[in-house]
Amino acid sequence: MLGLGRRWPPIAMIRILDEEGHPVVGELLTTLRCVTRQVDRDAFRRAMKRLGCYLGYELARDLPRTTRRVTTPLGSREEPVLDCQPVLATVLRAGLPLWDGMLEALPDADTLVLGAARKEGALDKETGRMEIDISYQSKASTDGRPLVYVDPMLATGSTLMELHPRVIATTGTPSQVIIAGAIAYRPTLERLSQALGASVIVASADDELTDQGYIVPGLGDAGDLAFGGA
Repeated sequence: MLGLGRRWPPIAMIRILDEEGHPVVGELLTTLRCVTRQVDRDAFRRAMKRLGCYLGYELARDLPRTTRRVTTPLGSREEPVLDCQPVLATVLRAGLPLWDGMLEALPDADTLVLGAARKEGALDKETGRMEIDISYQSKASTDGRPLVYVDPMLATGSTLMELHPRVIATTGTPSQVIIAGAIAYRPTLERLSQALGASVIVASADDELTDQGYIVPGLGDAGDLAFGGA
């Protein structure tokens, strides 16, 4: 029997896992970042998927929970379980490996897949924004449910800031928003958290951004490294 739905004390609004000293995350980041190891496309995808699974376990700590009593051969006790399954949203194609790994941690979550691409042109340094073309959105209800955006590279944050109003307009208002990523440009973490009212969890954060909107040192283009392309 389920107990009353409740949340445990919330985790910090912004978490950077390698700065918390997570050696498993550090090992995965060495594979993802290393230019000589990136030539193995399968290894890159598998490392990104494993990282997604780890991020899923970590962010689940901040999802609403309840308790369920379980009977063992010798007695019974209550264990914490999710009170409501989240919706995991990602953008084709770069987000797929990280998102796939997160689904291993949260296999009963609903999914929301979006098609979006940055328009050609330089980053607007004053606003930190880049224009986004949005071409596709699958269907899922986010009304009253946790919404998790899964994005491997949080550079300018423009993609999520453009997508979020459209998502909630068509799928409903979520109970909470979480953003999960592999690597972020550090100033973008606070920007996204404030703009979307979201908690953010990433494996690592870097301090530089190119005029084209790429994180330095970052890891390169996550979509091309996972699936090919120039």
